[in-house]
Amino acid sequence: MSAFKPAFVLAAAALVAAVPALAQPARPTGPAAHATPPSDEQDVIVTGTLEREQEIRDFVGALTQSAPMTGQIARFEDAICPGVYGLNGQARETVRNRMRQVAAYVGLRVAGPNCRPNLLLMVTRDKRAFLGALADRHPEYFDEEEYSPRRVIAQPGPVAVWQATIELSADGQPLSVQGGFGVNRSTRSQSHISASTRPVFTASAVVVEAGALTGLSTIQLADYALMRGLARTDPHRLPANAPPSILTAIEAPMGSEVPITITRWDLGFLRGLYGGQANLRAPQQRGDIQRRVASELNRAANGQN
Repeated sequence: MSAFKPAFVLAAAALVAAVPALAQPARPTGPAAHATPPSDEQDVIVTGTLEREQEIRDFVGALTQSAPMTGQIARFEDAICPGVYGLNGQARETVRNRMRQVAAYVGLRVAGPNCRPNLLLMVTRDKRAFLGALADRHPEYFDEEEYSPRRVIAQPGPVAVWQATIELSADGQPLSVQGGFGVNRSTRSQSHISASTRPVFTASAVVVEAGALTGLSTIQLADYALMRGLARTDPHRLPANAPPSILTAIEAPMGSEVPITITRWDLGFLRGLYGGQANLRAPQQRGDIQRRVASELNRAANGQN
């Protein structure tokens, strides 16, 4: 799938702008407003070692979908540049700055203030209508094989997410195309641990219906969008008794408790995904993520940020 072109950002922004800008959700006070993403109190509960290891494996397994052709978990390699549309000016800046802040806290490179957005959050009053209009006007922004308009629109709930990806060689170069097929000219050989190519996000889009944001803060929205946009995470894959994750913030039943910020489990997941070596296969990537989640939980138990 090719990268979202600048025209995509303009087209999407124009469609979102067709509805009145949404007001800023109530911003929490106290720990959630701190500059450093805090841990959730539930994160520091100590359980048996074997039970905790299984819990971590289940959490990581539920949130890691590997590319079908390469057996690898895709991620960004370019600097992250969030773009936020459909919120009013103050809310838009608050959400965008929070996304930039947490991305940097996790260890990702963040582009400068005038960068071209590659991580888009679009808030609209009608997800299906918005995506339908976008698909009608710009079908080239979807991938017929993996993220066709029909599949994106059919994603359950008030949120739709899709990514644009390319294949890079082990040397980090785009594959050349011959006869409609990608050709890898890298001299590096693959093994059971590392592959000769890897899937890389060039852009990610998160579309959220405004009605689903009732009662949520700008911090919760920003952290949720980051967890959905930086990896192919799907909240519907989490089991009912899953550890605390910001991924549950939007579709949790009314009146249930949800994290007020990104949690230690989430931070460990992102740090493990983006801190691992390039070209690893999915099992090794999951191992890196599991170790990082365990490290984050240990830090929380010891009172460390």
